[in-house]
Amino acid sequence: MSMGDKVTNLWKRASDEDENREEIPWHLKYGSRTLGTFAGIVNLFTGIWNGLGLIFLNTDCLFGGILQLLLGILLIALEAPFLCVFIDYMQKVSDVAENKPYWTRAVTYAGLSLVPLLLCFGPSTLIASALVFCTGLLYGLMSVGKK
Repeated sequence: MSMGDKVTNLWKRASDEDENREEIPWHLKYGSRTLGTFAGIVNLFTGIWNGLGLIFLNTDCLFGGILQLLLGILLIALEAPFLCVFIDYMQKVSDVAENKPYWTRAVTYAGLSLVPLLLCFGPSTLIASALVFCTGLLYGLMSVGKK
């Protein structure tokens, strides 16, 4: 499979992934992906920022920063796998996550967003964790479905 085919399949899958699921409003479906991608990017930057605190001998937020980096990579891999098209195993991780119900993502994101916040409470960590938590809330709304 060529690189162009991989990219085409990833874009196609993002629009066709909910064929067999109940009808979900488009703004929730694409809004959760967009917010998750943005939250992943913000977590990468704030994780680096908290990790750079080691230069100034501030080790309090080092572990929180490392967890934010890992959470950012996870969010980008699950929400925007086309950004990780050159890493083959990221596609497999994304495929496994796509087959799970929405409530698993909701619980995972909401739970993982609290850990860096508990380790290093600060404005940057609060904003980054809030974005991940809100992504989890959107997936929770999607798991409830139309009522």
